[in-house]
Amino acid sequence: MRQRHDLLIVGTHVISMDPAIGDIPCADLLVRDGQIIDVSPHDAGREADDVQIIDAAGTVTLPGFVDTHWHLWNSLLRGTVGDRPGTDYFTVKRALAPHFELDDFYWAARFGLAEAISGGITTVHNFDHNVRGPQDADANVRAHLDSGLRGRFSYGPPDSAASATTNDLDDLAALRARWPGDRLDGRLDFGVALRGPYRTPPEVYEREWATARSLGLPITMHCDRCLREEGCRSCGLVRLEELGLLGADVQIVHAVHASGQDIQALARTRTRVSLSPMTEMRTMGFPLLTELLEAGVQVSLSLDTLAMPTSADILGHLRTIVSVEAARTGSSTVTPRRLLQLATIDGAKDLGLDDRVGSLTPGKRADIVILRSTDINLVPSGDPVEALVYTGQIDNIDTVIADGRILRRHGRLEPADDAENPVLMAATRRDALLRRAAAAGDWPAHDTPPKPADQGNP
Repeated sequence: MRQRHDLLIVGTHVISMDPAIGDIPCADLLVRDGQIIDVSPHDAGREADDVQIIDAAGTVTLPGFVDTHWHLWNSLLRGTVGDRPGTDYFTVKRALAPHFELDDFYWAARFGLAEAISGGITTVHNFDHNVRGPQDADANVRAHLDSGLRGRFSYGPPDSAASATTNDLDDLAALRARWPGDRLDGRLDFGVALRGPYRTPPEVYEREWATARSLGLPITMHCDRCLREEGCRSCGLVRLEELGLLGADVQIVHAVHASGQDIQALARTRTRVSLSPMTEMRTMGFPLLTELLEAGVQVSLSLDTLAMPTSADILGHLRTIVSVEAARTGSSTVTPRRLLQLATIDGAKDLGLDDRVGSLTPGKRADIVILRSTDINLVPSGDPVEALVYTGQIDNIDTVIADGRILRRHGRLEPADDAENPVLMAATRRDALLRRAAAAGDWPAHDTPPKPADQGNP
């Protein structure tokens, strides 16, 4: 496991995301044993003989970004999914998912998490909807811990599982026994990814909900009827409320066709919503960000998948969102600062981590991103918040710190403790995956794509 360092970050413009601290144009941050100890105006006379000093003049520092819904297992499918006929996400995913080996799950997750680091994302919710057994789950947990990042692993069914089959509910309980808190370094917790009443019968979803709640596990569920029902204008969330399936322990993903009644059901039950605007606009419709925020729904942001294909360019995503919402609604609700809140402290709230991360607050864990504010695309600058959202790029990221460990420095990923490069390993594993699928007759031996599949679980 990577070593933590006591750090003093000196002379940076802090965007704390903590209303009590606010923004400090020239500040110092002291970190000890992975915890933020102090955030205060720069003191040139501060003695710091026992810490590693990071000279952060000409930078902006903010909390690490929080991604609340990411299918890490299919990161290997990037470059295989495309726009040609038969290369759509669902066709490729369903053809290749059965051929994943244990090492594929590990390196797919490591690859996705390495890209997360490059984009300043320090917390990732791994929504795994291709868990084929306990070993697959364990491979994901190991990958997350080895990456150095924080997050949640949500245990789902195998890809394209029969609707009458439940998740591996026995292993849900066993997972925590195999991975007690002292093995998780305080950086990972567990949840459950369920399909819900529009994909499974009552005897399945009722048992799954009851088991998850008896174990105290948070629930996440796709709400994407728009992918299967032409002319869909409702997510059916009022029905979920009536069934007792919504609540503060539930995260709904997408819900791009939520009706006004659906949105009110979310607000009444304090159900959280994770929006993935880049994939939603590509395959589903416009995310209802303004409507959800104005109704008081707890909203967060997510990447969804690298396979669509997308990238961990969170600043580019925020820039797209603010422009789309301005054109779509004309509302002033979605501002650059509000978007940074969604990507940091609101993401932490969604995952129940806001007492630990999401803001640069003394006492919280040191998940920190430092960006060069002197790069050409960020000067001249008036409001640094607006500059980051309107013209910022992930290339501006100089340093990424997660739980006090430096994972990116001077714009380059710091090597992990193991010798393997996750980028190279992902390419190798992807090529071997395609060969196995071709040998089984589920993938063409050459470049001819397979026939399109029906759309379904993203």
